[in-house]
Amino acid sequence: MTPKLDAVTTKPTDRGGLLPSVVHLALDVADRSQSTAVAVLQDARIELRSAVDSTIDLAEKVTAAAIRFARKSVGRLDEASADALSGVNSVLTGAVKSARETTLAAKELANAATASVTGHASA
Repeated sequence: MTPKLDAVTTKPTDRGGLLPSVVHLALDVADRSQSTAVAVLQDARIELRSAVDSTIDLAEKVTAAAIRFARKSVGRLDEASADALSGVNSVLTGAVKSARETTLAAKELANAATASVTGHASA
């Protein structure tokens, strides 16, 4: 059955023909395609957000690990420097003590030498 044409316009008055069916099918396909495209973009947005969140979590964990490492390193360096300073203190104390003992021994040797030469014991 062919659609009737109005005398004034060239539009068909019957909506059940082949051309309106094709137009409705094209509109349905366009609507479905648009819905599918929006759904795919939504899925891409969700996955991108998940990837960004994971990257931020990774950066946060790496930063926290770096801070923990820095703290441990500072603690170990502090312990090593404290040990080194204790060692330097021991060495300097030993050197001063040894110098005092050497000076005392030299004084006693000089007094003994002077006493043996002069025959008098000095204080």
